[in-house]
Amino acid sequence: MNPLISIIVPVYNTANYLEECVTSLLQQSYSNCEFIFINDGSTDGSLAILEKHKATDTRIIVINQENQGVSVARNQGLAIAKGAYIGFVDSDDWIEKEMYATLLEAIETHSCDLVLSNMKSFLNGKEYSTTYNFPKNTSLNTDYIQGSILPYLIENDDLYSSCNKLFKASIIKENTIQFPPKNALSEDNIFNLLYFNAIKSMVYIDYTGYNYREVEGSATRNVIQHNYFQNVLRLYHFDYKSIMDLSLSEEKIHKIKAVKLIKNVLSLVHIYFNPTNKLSFIERFTFVKTMITTAEVQKEVHHYFEYLTKNSNRYDAFLLKSIKEKSTIKLYLATMYSRIRN
Repeated sequence: MNPLISIIVPVYNTANYLEECVTSLLQQSYSNCEFIFINDGSTDGSLAILEKHKATDTRIIVINQENQGVSVARNQGLAIAKGAYIGFVDSDDWIEKEMYATLLEAIETHSCDLVLSNMKSFLNGKEYSTTYNFPKNTSLNTDYIQGSILPYLIENDDLYSSCNKLFKASIIKENTIQFPPKNALSEDNIFNLLYFNAIKSMVYIDYTGYNYREVEGSATRNVIQHNYFQNVLRLYHFDYKSIMDLSLSEEKIHKIKAVKLIKNVLSLVHIYFNPTNKLSFIERFTFVKTMITTAEVQKEVHHYFEYLTKNSNRYDAFLLKSIKEKSTIKLYLATMYSRIRN
């Protein structure tokens, strides 16, 4: 009997967390699943952990490949997946026992093309919840997806994870949707944009079953390996209408992209001014200075300054004003004050 759900898990040097991840999958209350682990050139014993579990559970499939990145790994999993539904889990995370039973019930009850759920994140000993202000437990049609979901996807980052969703394999295959390789910081973005653009219905459930663990070396923490700002600029210049049937005007799309650019710059200011022994203060200061003086950033922060500061708190308004004035030292002093205060 073919599995109804295929769960794809790329693995790269996560031996410290992999056991908990695998166990949470094998203990799912819904059992008609296959678990496709793609060992992406791990050198830390991750493969041995996978092989150990494979020997005791026939639902486990292990693909061993040279390191090619998370996108290639996920695409390898998609190529062999047999399930009617596709789920994704990262190998340093874990899920609640009833997660896939809950997502499956929702997608079949509403006969829709996607189910979206909440996420719980753990960072530096603190717990955060990601929820959405979408209508709950009701089928959302094409008009809502085009008018609300797709613009939200373009403007925000908290909907891009592929791990808090259940996808239909048929839609992925019929539309040849894949994760773009060699783009470590936005592989989920493009995949989700293509998928949401292809569907006719979805449901959002107010349920949290996915636990995301931010660990040292994750894409959002590894400031050396990835040039965050170049990726932000790529998304700013990205032609969304080339891959999506957006009903939004060019002016509206540009505004959404411009606001997202400035929001991402604010986030990067905090990341680069957070003390780390991986980059010297001079390197981090120079990077922020280069970023805030870039032509695109200056153009948009001037054009949308009033809009951006209208509903901002005093701290964010000060940061925006500092960017507008190209004052790196003010940004540094403000973020240092914020860290001390908090």
